[in-house]
Amino acid sequence: MGSQIHYEAVIDHPELGELSWSLWEYPIGIEDYHNTDTGPHEIIEDFNYGFEHGEPERDEWVDYSVPDDPFTIFMSSYHHTGDLLADHGGDSGGHLVNRMIFSHQITAMEAYLADRLINEIESDSHAFERLLANDEDLVKEKITLAEISKDAALVGRRVREHLRSIQYHNLAKVDALYNIALGIRILNLASDKASLFRAVVLRHDCVHRNGFDKDGNELKIFTKAFVQETADLIKALIGSIERALRARSV
Repeated sequence: MGSQIHYEAVIDHPELGELSWSLWEYPIGIEDYHNTDTGPHEIIEDFNYGFEHGEPERDEWVDYSVPDDPFTIFMSSYHHTGDLLADHGGDSGGHLVNRMIFSHQITAMEAYLADRLINEIESDSHAFERLLANDEDLVKEKITLAEISKDAALVGRRVREHLRSIQYHNLAKVDALYNIALGIRILNLASDKASLFRAVVLRHDCVHRNGFDKDGNELKIFTKAFVQETADLIKALIGSIERALRARSV
């Protein structure tokens, strides 16, 4: 059921003596348990102070509307961040704006990879079927005929939820998905795979460690030149993916 959270308070009342309250909070669906201990004193009135739980929040990704043209959106981001880097970036390799722009470049790449893959799979029944048959996670999905009869869109929704759960900075995983569904090895299209993988690691340090590596050393690699080179590397990869995808449809 998951771990419980325990709250306890003890009050030394001048007339009633020591009073203590304990509360354990469990996951949603389990009634909160509470216990009032007044020691040798008599309880005149007790009261319920459990938490009230609302309905579980919907997964926002389920209703996410995938853009029709992820490539145009990526290119717009590429040009805007390039302008920001030129106008507001700093000469220092540890400059905050440089790091922010660098981090966004990886995010823009992830968004493109996700949206483009989903669009292709949803518009190509053969790609959809290949993914269902060969993706190791989807193969494990168990859906009954009764469930499908009640909701004809169930399988498609499960596939979309799965695709939305992928961490698209995991380029090896994304490469496998593109290969399974579309027959394209995106990493073979990269001019410098090592630098791409390194950029993903550096982005993690920017987002989760505020520009420091796991050993606590400040990263000062984010010069304007380095950030722009990374942007150009990602742009070249995405351009190659676009050409490969368009060649499939010819």
